[in-house]
Amino acid sequence: MVAALAGAAVGPLLTGTAHGARAADRPDPARGAGDPAIGRIVRHMRELDGIAARHGGNRAAGYSGYEHSARYVERRLRAYGHRTRRLPFSYTRTDLLRDTVRQTGPRERVLDHVAVEGVAASPPGGATGALVTPADRFGDAPDSWDGVDARGRVALLELRPPKAPEGVRALPETRTGGCHGTRRAALRRTADDQTEAARTALRNAHAAGVVSVLFFLDGMDFGLLLRFDAPEDPALPPAATVFSEVAASLRADLAAGGARLHVDLELRDRKVDTFDVLTVPADPDAPRHLFGAHLDSVPAGPGIDDNASGSALLLDLARSAARRAPAQFCWWGGEEDGMRGSQHFVDTEPLEPVRGYFNMDMVAAPNHVVGVYGNGPERHYTEHLAAAGQPWLEGPVDGMSDQVPFLFAGVPVAGIDTVRSRPAALKTEEEARRFGGTAGLPYDPRYHAAGDTLDNTGRAGLAVCAAASHAVLRSVTG
Repeated sequence: MVAALAGAAVGPLLTGTAHGARAADRPDPARGAGDPAIGRIVRHMRELDGIAARHGGNRAAGYSGYEHSARYVERRLRAYGHRTRRLPFSYTRTDLLRDTVRQTGPRERVLDHVAVEGVAASPPGGATGALVTPADRFGDAPDSWDGVDARGRVALLELRPPKAPEGVRALPETRTGGCHGTRRAALRRTADDQTEAARTALRNAHAAGVVSVLFFLDGMDFGLLLRFDAPEDPALPPAATVFSEVAASLRADLAAGGARLHVDLELRDRKVDTFDVLTVPADPDAPRHLFGAHLDSVPAGPGIDDNASGSALLLDLARSAARRAPAQFCWWGGEEDGMRGSQHFVDTEPLEPVRGYFNMDMVAAPNHVVGVYGNGPERHYTEHLAAAGQPWLEGPVDGMSDQVPFLFAGVPVAGIDTVRSRPAALKTEEEARRFGGTAGLPYDPRYHAAGDTLDNTGRAGLAVCAAASHAVLRSVTG
């Protein structure tokens, strides 16, 4: 699907511009916590937190906590007068069994990395070898390794830049480094053209005798997720991607006399059977807007900010919408494994009636900002925020959530959050002046962790997102 996405028309991407008054010059957002809607939303979040506590500490797709979360959503929707249906789908989740990339000479250090999925595992105990690079940096040409002694070594290869729409450097993935052996940073999938070039480079490296491969993309400071579909193919040696700054330091060590690395990687795939929860529109052929939030958490925690908060806000929107309103409400499964549920909807459901998609993900971060993104429909949010004197930051429309499949399918998209699509980022002094909170701390300090419980949420940002989302619903449904 990535190749098809890369050819889709994409509207202008938003930048990091800040709008609105400073915190000292605007009404206290905590006042919104007295809104009855906030009480209802928090009660939904509390219920989902309790479900996670009773079902292994998470609500991840394929686990019992997700099933019971879906049942709760369905019960509430029926009470609000909606009919519901489930949209089933399956996919493969990759779990890490061994995940070590370490430099052993001339200095000792653990390297930030993301394990490549769908390649051979390292031998028991891993493999250690000297660092080597091909003649052409990329390693994907037939003569890349001519004249280079690579046998028993670890190769450092540069990925070619992706062929993607202007302003979109790589396709987003909604994981963090907590799922791989890397820092807590957003991961982005490689585009199809990059993946195929990397496959060729891996085969060439294997033929040259390389035992492990490290890939990097020059200038990129986020993790890159590279995935293949041939885990039993011995011609695809164990591999990982590293940040460009890590690659630069390795190349410096190599130029200064050499470097040695130890790589020990093994991943295991398992099938996940899950589903989306959808309201049933009164007339499926009539024009409508979609409102969505992912219902699943990561396996590591209950996911109350990420994303029981968005799911609960979506329930409150569904409560306020008339049964025949031109809107459909969607709770996505498998978002934490790569936006699986929203992508399945885009791949299988008619999109002709869909006039726009509005996304809600992480709307209750404890150290919040207000982020708004989109390629046109975001004006429905910003008009409300401007009228309310509420500051906001423009975020990336191609960020890490379920608007992305719709974006690349040509559907106008927008969304609001309290982390500006960067949940582990540190709040700046300027952001603290505009939104309150504490500079130097993450927007969400327990992102993708066991501590993402109800206690890890804040009502101030939630109040802003709830008011804006209700205003958007009224605006687009009349």
